[in-house]
Amino acid sequence: MASAALALSAPSVPAAEAVPASQRWLDRPWEIRYVLFAEEAQSWQSKNTASREFNVEQRASGKARIHLSAAALFEPTATLPVPDEGQIAVVLLAFDRAGRVLNQQGALRNMEAKRSVLGDLALIHVVSPGVNPYYFADWFQGIPGDVTFSPSVCSSDDRRRYEAGWDRDSYTGSFGCREWTAQLYARDQPYIDVTSYASHGTFIGELVGWSRFEDPPKPVIGRHGKTWLCLHECPAGEKPGVIPDIKAWTTKHGYPMPERPRKQPLYPNADYQDDLNE
Repeated sequence: MASAALALSAPSVPAAEAVPASQRWLDRPWEIRYVLFAEEAQSWQSKNTASREFNVEQRASGKARIHLSAAALFEPTATLPVPDEGQIAVVLLAFDRAGRVLNQQGALRNMEAKRSVLGDLALIHVVSPGVNPYYFADWFQGIPGDVTFSPSVCSSDDRRRYEAGWDRDSYTGSFGCREWTAQLYARDQPYIDVTSYASHGTFIGELVGWSRFEDPPKPVIGRHGKTWLCLHECPAGEKPGVIPDIKAWTTKHGYPMPERPRKQPLYPNADYQDDLNE
């Protein structure tokens, strides 16, 4: 299911063959309306600090054509208090159809998103496209023959989440980009439920989600401890935050009650070995 800027001294753009594949951008329309990151606020702050340190180290190394971490540039668009459970941080990147970032300030104000031939999703400076790009997610093209959860936008954690040996009690959670995308694509699913289930309870883990311009808005909800939250695109003009009574909330909006999935992760690689080994 990770992600700042040193100008190149060369006066012209290098020949295409000299540009690494991770920075050969696809010439195609941008189709992602938003990308959303969510996790516990304390964990998010640690990630932001680590990303800043990583970028400083990368610049100091003198490498000219590298990806920096976009997480160093992000500021939470919402920080939602959860009774007895701390806070959940939500970071939203909203895009126009050219890939320009619409809702973030600072360094992100003049950035646009690109997708490389390797599937890296990165932010580049609009006025200085030769400076280092900032990686923020992966484009997962999918498993051959399956359209349930692909293509999708995934995080670096998702690279491990679906492999054999995944710890279902991991603090990052067992809800990942495949589970998000399957709910995004399901026309009869009125919301996206990001709850992770573990032996120690229910929680909102580290996740990345997304939506296309063609997708209808869907509320993003999740249970953290004993509390249900609406994280994004809440219905009827409601603001993100605590859902006091999930049964009353679903009844009010004509939604079914959320149900625990039969397993998590719901779409592990082990279930698709024949397709993966083709």
